[in-house]
Amino acid sequence: MKKNYLLLLLITISSSYAQVSQDFEGITGIGFTGANTCYYFDADQTTVHDLVNYVGPCGEVVVTSPDSSPSTLGFTNSLNPTGVGFSDFDAFGVANASGVASQMPEGPIEGNNSFVMEDTDGEITMRFNLVNLSGTINPEVNLKYRLETTSWETTDILKVYVEITGCAAATTVTLIDIFGTGFDAVEGPIQTLSANLSAYVGCNAQLVIEFASNSSSEEMILDDINFTEGALDSTLSNENFTLNSTLFTIYPNPSNGNITIKNSGIALDKVQITDLNGRVVFGQDLNGITEDKELNLSSKLSSGMYLMTLTSNNIATVKKLIIE
Repeated sequence: MKKNYLLLLLITISSSYAQVSQDFEGITGIGFTGANTCYYFDADQTTVHDLVNYVGPCGEVVVTSPDSSPSTLGFTNSLNPTGVGFSDFDAFGVANASGVASQMPEGPIEGNNSFVMEDTDGEITMRFNLVNLSGTINPEVNLKYRLETTSWETTDILKVYVEITGCAAATTVTLIDIFGTGFDAVEGPIQTLSANLSAYVGCNAQLVIEFASNSSSEEMILDDINFTEGALDSTLSNENFTLNSTLFTIYPNPSNGNITIKNSGIALDKVQITDLNGRVVFGQDLNGITEDKELNLSSKLSSGMYLMTLTSNNIATVKKLIIE
């Protein structure tokens, strides 16, 4: 799978949440109408394999879209078949409003498209692109799903989790893990899953969804998948941004801990320093100071890289700080 590392970097507080997301709206959804050939098809019934988009007489059924834009999560799907897999044509992939309604009368969760999973006859693993949480404040992941109201079996599973890698805090954060009668409590209405990832700032995060069913009445739709910042809005992207250095400058940087914040006359309200695991290691109210500010951090910070957040009139910027 192609892995795109998405750099989430706080630049300024904005009036609405910016985010790295996947709502399937930028993809042409299929209608799942007419003959079976308008559904998804995959011939492999025996091996664990990555799924590819299927082009049939009704158009392309999109099940993988690994590339991402600065604000869009790519995704892939793989199948571990335990039966016929998708060789019998099933409703699986990005569907438009009529395609979703043909499976669940309520239609898409939001907008015009949702991702449909039906009768997988094996275990699906859906992976979204890696997200780098460096520089974020209170990062969160959330998504919405709906399960068909039906008689789920013990072989049916749904597991949603976030793999945390690339740091000392590597772990798995589980949002839901159910099978069989565990579906009874969440089937029917739209459900929302979310997790706070503040403990993993500086790590990589990858959302993974596992699903298995073996009946056309055992269906799930997914939508509105987001990585956001919680307490503060931010600009989230897979590009490297340069913070505005004309308002504030930190020097010397690298430093032995004695630094000066060079101020161009902006009223500074607060300075906060976090390590790359998101722990606050220093904070100070600046009470609207408009001149340069000296800080002696030599006894507070050990050698390493930190993130300094400067706040002025509800606008924040983050700058890298290196202590030698």
